[in-house]
Amino acid sequence: MMILNGVLGMVAYICLMDSPNTLQIMVTEFCLSLFACIEMTYYGYLYSKIEDKVHYQIATGFAKSGMLSGSCVGGLLGQLVVYFNDRNYSVLPYYSLAFMTFATVWACFLPSVGNGKTIKVDDVRGDGFSNATIRNPSIPKYSSTEKADTPNVVPSTDVLNRFSDFRHSYTDRTVLMWSIWYIVAIAEYTQTNLYVNILYTYIVDVTDDKHALLNGLVDSMATMCAAISAYQIGKVNVNWNYHGYTFLTFSSLVLSLLLSLGYSSKNILVVYFMYICFNTILQSVFVIAISQIAKQLKHDCYTSVLGFNAFLGIVLSTCLSSLLVCIETSLPIRFLVYSCIFIVLGVVYGCAAIIFATNKTTMKRFERLP
Repeated sequence: MMILNGVLGMVAYICLMDSPNTLQIMVTEFCLSLFACIEMTYYGYLYSKIEDKVHYQIATGFAKSGMLSGSCVGGLLGQLVVYFNDRNYSVLPYYSLAFMTFATVWACFLPSVGNGKTIKVDDVRGDGFSNATIRNPSIPKYSSTEKADTPNVVPSTDVLNRFSDFRHSYTDRTVLMWSIWYIVAIAEYTQTNLYVNILYTYIVDVTDDKHALLNGLVDSMATMCAAISAYQIGKVNVNWNYHGYTFLTFSSLVLSLLLSLGYSSKNILVVYFMYICFNTILQSVFVIAISQIAKQLKHDCYTSVLGFNAFLGIVLSTCLSSLLVCIETSLPIRFLVYSCIFIVLGVVYGCAAIIFATNKTTMKRFERLP
């Protein structure tokens, strides 16, 4: 899957070379959308190598920091390439293709996950039976020597069990709570990244601002700050099961306030500041969200659940983009819409935080009764 992801990236950048037509741009968008979904495979691969789930948060911080550091270097390199090529952007896909090819080759030499970590022998299925019991060779009925004589064992059993695990993963309140926020945030993040560079140009054209566009420099600063923040928050020791709703509430409201600057401000420097802060905060919350979801999952559900969440985020982003295009909204109005969506998230999770705190207080009062 990681090699496939690299190939998708290579195809996307090949389609962007020279003067791409509409079909090539559509292929690029398709490949990059799949690229964003399959990116979750990296976290599944990482978690499969870790025995204790306590370390998932700091490991996620390391991984996210590494990804963002690469984006930071890419932004700086892109800015330098454009600067020394007299603002010729057509050369950027060639550099991107070269680095994507290197990453794909590198993935070919990574060690296999192995079957031992894919399915835990002590996992308990939804029917209450333990895999350790089912696979115990001391029980004749389930011994490996007689497995061929058992008519009920079919090749699709493992697939059905995995689908059942995937389906039941969302019945966990923690998984559902973080997944909903993560899906909406992925859609918002995708929309913001798609249109923020156009917003820069729009503001310069409307205000006749003489500041030179520093898109690559701002992107690199945003990812550098996000990489540092993701690394640091990975080491924060907080009971997210207790403070999770409150954390998501304040994060949503702050992100909403930042995105509103894209609507209200006509100063390009303020919008640059908005994007840097937005990217830093959102990527930090992503670290907590991904690690908290993974802690509740079985080892064979990491990629499926995280990838499905990313897929839903891309679908939601596509629907939102199509709706805004159909009603012909301007760029500032779009950022106002994004801001309102985070306000809704903040209100919903704020209410959930109040209900959760009230229930906790009620439970403590009952515990004190003789």
